[in-house]
Amino acid sequence: MTLTFIIPGDPCAKGRPRVFVNGGKARGVTPKKTRNYEAMVAECAATAREESGGVWPLPAGTPVRVEVDAVFRRAGGLFRAKDSDEMIPRAKRPDVDNVAKAVLDGMDKAGIWQDDAQVVELVARKWDGAIVGLRRERRSEAPHVVVVLTVIGAPE
Repeated sequence: MTLTFIIPGDPCAKGRPRVFVNGGKARGVTPKKTRNYEAMVAECAATAREESGGVWPLPAGTPVRVEVDAVFRRAGGLFRAKDSDEMIPRAKRPDVDNVAKAVLDGMDKAGIWQDDAQVVELVARKWDGAIVGLRRERRSEAPHVVVVLTVIGAPE
């Protein structure tokens, strides 16, 4: 069984929690930008989950493989004639592992699985978007994240 969905907009990395002491107890607060992004991931994942049918959340102990392809807007300096029109690997911030973590946490909130510990294989990639349009209308493809979840050992 496979579940595929697209998260529109700029990929967002999981932010570090800010720790506050209140009444002698430490409390961690996730940054608002991260909370908003995880909510958008949860919404996209929940929509895909509903459209797919199937049994959700996946039963505990079900191993899954997740692929995350984060596509960023291409920088203006990468539109030269010698630059490829295809997507190109991105070796800049944000860190790919933090983007993947934000996506997995959003999927957790959507009720895709019992626990993200069920992810036994994770493939995460960052790209600068492909060039679309001709001549003066050349621009980068819109930023987005493509997520493919595959249940391991399940019949296709």
